Amino acid sequence: MLRTAVLLGSVVVLAACGSAPAPRGGSGTQAQAVSFDTGTVSRFATGPIGTACLIHDRRNASRALCGCVQAAADMTLNQADQQRGVRFFSEPELLNEIKISDSVANEAFWERWDRFSETAERLCG
Repeated sequence: MLRTAVLLGSVVVLAACGSAPAPRGGSGTQAQAVSFDTGTVSRFATGPIGTACLIHDRRNASRALCGCVQAAADMTLNQADQQRGVRFFSEPELLNEIKISDSVANEAFWERWDRFSETAERLCG
């Protein structure tokens, strides 16, 4: 039951992202930072998770929301995990395959992804 709840929470985070044009020109703007109990988080962080959030067909995406989700990824996932997680935006069923896998590597990844999902929900909510 707990795993189902965590999976649904992850899907909610992914569903919050959506289709909006990717930012053009210039670097990621650090225009607004928000302080949380985990530290100061840029609301406009850029990276693979934020880009995937913006370019895949999700209704509620915005630069601010996807930037916040990227900031949560930066806090909780290494670069390899972020690159792996990009696929979940276009193929969310892969996340369930990892969750139910008996592989030690997949279980470890799932724990990191779950931590990211919880962080993103708390920060970007």
